[in-house]
Amino acid sequence: MEWKRGEAITGTYASTVQRNLIGRAMATAGAAVAFLGTFLPWLRSGTRRRSSYEIFSLVDRLGFSQSSVIGWGLRLWPIVPFLLASAVTLQWFPRRWARGGSAIVAVVYVAVVAIAVESAPATSLIAVEYGPWVTLAGMAIFATGALVNRQ
Repeated sequence: MEWKRGEAITGTYASTVQRNLIGRAMATAGAAVAFLGTFLPWLRSGTRRRSSYEIFSLVDRLGFSQSSVIGWGLRLWPIVPFLLASAVTLQWFPRRWARGGSAIVAVVYVAVVAIAVESAPATSLIAVEYGPWVTLAGMAIFATGALVNRQ
């Protein structure tokens, strides 16, 4: 049987390729949304809105210890763009262990820090904004795409 240009490719292989392409595109879009969310306002202190990259000095005011896991997570937060870029890049490569491992690390790290900041007790000086929610939504899309792209 010969394939002609313009005809649809059918079969198991074609559906697997299509599913992987959809998963990779979802993971890429989700990481882009999460990356955008890191630059949106995460906290408001007084009249100033702060992105996720500007909240290092507020770790204590948020109720986290400098030596706690979340305190370390906030201090290491500038690696998130690199982490997201490497996780997305590995989604396009054939090694399942690399795709899965990088996706798990990225999703767990970003989601745990975003949830911790979102659930921090509000004080009269600091209010949580919408940036963590956008970041979490992007990571949920990324995780779904990574799961679709599992083969």
